[in-house]
Amino acid sequence: MRAWLTASQLADLKLPGLPGSKFRVIERARREGWASRKRSDRGGGSEYCVQSLLKSLPDGARRSLLKAVAETAGDDPAACGVRVDGLTTNGLQKTVRDVMTAGKVPAPISQPLADWQLRCADARAAILLEVERLTCFVGVEAAIEEVVHLAAEGQLRPDLQELVAAANARPGKEGKRTLSIRTIKRWRSLHGTGGIDALTPAAPAPAAPPAWGAALLKLYNTPTKRSLAAVMEDLPGALPEGIPCPDYHAARRFLARVSVVDRERGRHGPNGLLKFKGFKRRSTEGLQPLDVVTADGHSFKADVAHPVHGKPFRPEVCALQDVTTRYVFGWSTGLAESSHVVMDSIRHGVSSLGLFALFYTDNGSGFVAKAMTADVTGFLSRLGATPDNSLPGRAQSRGKIERLQSTLWKRAARKLPSYSGRDMDGEARRKVVKLITKDLKACGASRFLIGWQDFLDFCTAEVEAYNNRPHRSLKRIHDEVTGKLRHQSPAEALEEHRLNGWVPDTLTPEAMTDLWRPYEIRSTARGEVRLPWGTYYAQELVPFGGEKVRVGYDIHDGSKAWVRTLEEGRLIAVAVRDANVVPEQPASKVEYARQRRAAGREKLLTTHIEEVRAELGTPLIELSAEQEFSPALEARQREIEAELLHPIPAEPDPIVHQLETRRTRFLRALDIEARMDAGEPVSAEDERWHSVYSTQPEYRATRHIYEDFGADALEA
Repeated sequence: MRAWLTASQLADLKLPGLPGSKFRVIERARREGWASRKRSDRGGGSEYCVQSLLKSLPDGARRSLLKAVAETAGDDPAACGVRVDGLTTNGLQKTVRDVMTAGKVPAPISQPLADWQLRCADARAAILLEVERLTCFVGVEAAIEEVVHLAAEGQLRPDLQELVAAANARPGKEGKRTLSIRTIKRWRSLHGTGGIDALTPAAPAPAAPPAWGAALLKLYNTPTKRSLAAVMEDLPGALPEGIPCPDYHAARRFLARVSVVDRERGRHGPNGLLKFKGFKRRSTEGLQPLDVVTADGHSFKADVAHPVHGKPFRPEVCALQDVTTRYVFGWSTGLAESSHVVMDSIRHGVSSLGLFALFYTDNGSGFVAKAMTADVTGFLSRLGATPDNSLPGRAQSRGKIERLQSTLWKRAARKLPSYSGRDMDGEARRKVVKLITKDLKACGASRFLIGWQDFLDFCTAEVEAYNNRPHRSLKRIHDEVTGKLRHQSPAEALEEHRLNGWVPDTLTPEAMTDLWRPYEIRSTARGEVRLPWGTYYAQELVPFGGEKVRVGYDIHDGSKAWVRTLEEGRLIAVAVRDANVVPEQPASKVEYARQRRAAGREKLLTTHIEEVRAELGTPLIELSAEQEFSPALEARQREIEAELLHPIPAEPDPIVHQLETRRTRFLRALDIEARMDAGEPVSAEDERWHSVYSTQPEYRATRHIYEDFGADALEA
C-alpha cells in the first residue's frame, strides 16, 4: 500500500469509524487537521499521510488500516520522511539479501551453507523487512505485534506467509509453528550486529558414528564384495560385548551416509578405487595435430580366417590416434601384438600423414621393446619422437585411446557374425561356433569367417568411416547440408588445422623405405658385421674395423644389410650376406678329382670280386648238358610246367579308410579340374565341394607349392 492515500481511497477501505464517502472524509480531515500534501497526479486534490492517520484514528480504524498496509507491498518508508537504519523496502528494485546487507560487512563463513540455511536466512530477512516497513507507520513494538498477530492468523501477504515456516529452523509438525515477539526481536538484534549472515541458523552437529559402525565396515570392505545381508549374518559375532546389533535397515542407512570412497575401500584395490575418486581432465587446448599421438593394441572381438591354415582366430589390431583431432592416421594388424605390428602401424601413419612429436602409450611389450625405444637404433629415436608411457594399471590416463577401442574396433566387430564379445548372446555364439566347425570339417572353410584380405579391406573401410563420423569431444559446427548443429568429425578437425596454416613434417620416399628396417648396434671386423642369422660383408667396411656401427635389415629379405655410422647415421655400405665366401677349389678341379676317386673305387671293387671268385675253388660235381634225367625227375618237371601255365587268381585289395588331409583334398581338386577341363561329367557334390574349396587360403597356398615344386613337395 502507498504511504499517501487520497480521500477516495480511504473511503473505499471502509474503515470502522470513518465515513464511507469521499466528501465526508475530506470534511473530517479538515476538522481534525490530518497531515496532507498536494496531489501531483491528474485531477489534483490532496493526499493524506498513512503514518499520521495511524496515530490519530480510533483503534478499530487504525487496526484495519494497519492490516491493509501489512497485506500489500507499499512505497519506500522514506517517502513519509522517515529513515530506518539505512534500509529501503522496495522489493521490486532490490532483492531481500541485497537490502538486508546494505552497508554491512558480511561475516566470514566457516563452511559452505546448505540450501535450507540460505532459505531460512532469506525468509527471516524478508520478515524483518516487513517489520521495518510497518515501523515507519506505527513504531517498532506495534509493527512486531502486528506481524506476529497476522502470521498467527494466516493473514500476512501470501508471499510472506509462505516464508514463516522457512524462517523457523524447526518448523514443527506439519509446519504449524509460527512467529513470536521474542523471536523477531532476537532476529533484529542479530541483524543489527552481523547483518543477514547472522540470521543464518547453525548447521546441526554431525551425528557420531554408531558403536557398531567400525565392525560393520570391517566385514563389508572385503575384496569378495559380500552383500550387506551376508555381512549382517556375521556381524553379531564380530561386535564387542555390550554393543547391540543393528537391524538391516539401520546398517543400510549407515552405509548410505558413509562416503563412497570409504564404503568401497577394500572392496576394490588401489587402482579399482580410482573410479570413485576425483580426477583431472586433460585438455588439448593449444596443441597442434601430431604434437601428441597415442596408440594401443586391441584383440579384435571377432573370429577371422587365419591367413595360413584358414582356421578361426582373433587378430591383433593397433591404431595410432592424433590426440588433438582424434584422427586415426595409422593402423596395422597381425597374429599378435608385437613390435612389428606397432612399427607397421607407425610406418603407415607417418607415410599417410607425417611425423609426430610425442608417442604416449601403455607399457605393452610391443611399445617398450628395444627396437622401439633404444636411444640410437630405436624406431622412435630415428623418427625424432619422444616415447612416454602411462603408469601401470592406470588406464584412465589413456582414456582417449581406450575409448577408440569401443567406438572403432568393437563397433566394427559387431558387424560380423563371428563376433565374440562379452555382450554377445551365449546361445547364438555357441551356434555360430558349431556351424564354423562343421564347415571346416566338410570343406576346410566356413562362410561365417571373413578371409584375411577381406578383413584388411574391412578394417580400412571402418577406419575411414570413423574419421568421417562426428566426434562429441570436438567442437560444434553447423552441418552444410542440414544446417543443424553437430560435432566436427576428426577429418573435418584436421582439415580446419590445415586451412589455418598447419603443415605436417614428412619424409622422403628413400627415408620411408629405410624407416621400416630395424637397426641393431654391432662391431665391424675386417669388413664383416654379424647378425644372429648370418654374416654380411662389404669392402667399404674394412676401414671401420673394430668400430661400432648401426646395422639395419629387412625382416622379409635377409640377403642384405644397411650399415651406418653410430653417431651421424651416415650410410657406409649395403653389405651382402656371405659376399666374401668363395669355393674352397675351382669347380672343374673338384669334378676331375671326383672322377678319379670313382675310377679308383671301381678298380678296387673289381679286384675284390676276382679274389672272391678265386676263393670258391673247383666244383665237387660237374653236370654236363648231355646228362639224362630219370623218369621221376621228368614227371616232376611236367607238374611244375602245368602249374605255371595257370595264373594265380589275384586276391581282392583290402579296403583302406584314409583320413582326409591337405594333400588328398588338393589332389581331389586337381582331379575334378582335370575332368572339367576334359569335358567329362562331374557329380553335383564334387562340383559344389570344388566351388567352395577353390576359394580358401589352403587351396591358394597349396597351388603355389604345387606349381613351384610339384606334387612330391605337398605335405601329407
